[in-house]
Amino acid sequence: MRLLWLGAGIPVLGAVLTALVLQLLSLEGESEPGPAATASGASSAGGPSTQPFAVTARQEDEAGCTALPRRVSAPSDRAELVSGGDVHAVVRRNQGARVGELTVGFTLEGGDRSLTVTSIDIEPKSPRAAAPLAGTLLCEPGAGGEPKIQLFADMDSPDPVFLTGGTSTRRYFKENVITLAPGEQVNLTATFVAEKGSREFGLVLRYVRNGKSGKAPVPAPHRGRYAVTGYAPRYGAVYEGSSGGGYRRVEDPRPCPGAPAAQGC
Repeated sequence: MRLLWLGAGIPVLGAVLTALVLQLLSLEGESEPGPAATASGASSAGGPSTQPFAVTARQEDEAGCTALPRRVSAPSDRAELVSGGDVHAVVRRNQGARVGELTVGFTLEGGDRSLTVTSIDIEPKSPRAAAPLAGTLLCEPGAGGEPKIQLFADMDSPDPVFLTGGTSTRRYFKENVITLAPGEQVNLTATFVAEKGSREFGLVLRYVRNGKSGKAPVPAPHRGRYAVTGYAPRYGAVYEGSSGGGYRRVEDPRPCPGAPAAQGC
């Protein structure tokens, strides 16, 4: 399976639902993550937090493709695309999902007491992936950079978990935990991959503080949702982005140029 790009489409998380890339993990026998996410969804800047910790999420690797389940028909949505307006709002309204790979950066920030993050669970909204989204494809130009450390998850699996590599079978949180000192920040990057279908999911962070277990949801970036999808053979409409920010409609209904060669492009 492969990793999905953070984009649109409610996809088949059919490849490797990828990984939380952990940067800055260097305790003896323990790993510490890189970019982090906020379980509360709000920034913890401006003073000590009364919450156990804060987690914020941001979308990485902006270049790529997003798929929507239907053709964009509302005049307001088409205007946003052509003018390069709030494309994230169009994706939210139309329940879109990133195609191929969804990469999210997270920042964890400790509260007033130390705690240990024991796992970040992936909770699919359905037992199996659905068909790839095939309504509208939106592709941005350019390419994103590769994070230094990654965790991977196969979203085609009925029970996806974070692994230590794209081809690994080792569960990251089976061997590692993340310790947060008061006020400490830890960054992680997670890549979710889908090749065969589409899938929506949630993330739940589990931790232990003062001997007591707790859990907190990890909000998605852009006030949206976590979703990834594989490429469809054809789309109802395909839009290609430009460096100026706007999108233009292209005639070819195939997922070009963003799709792999296997799609016949």
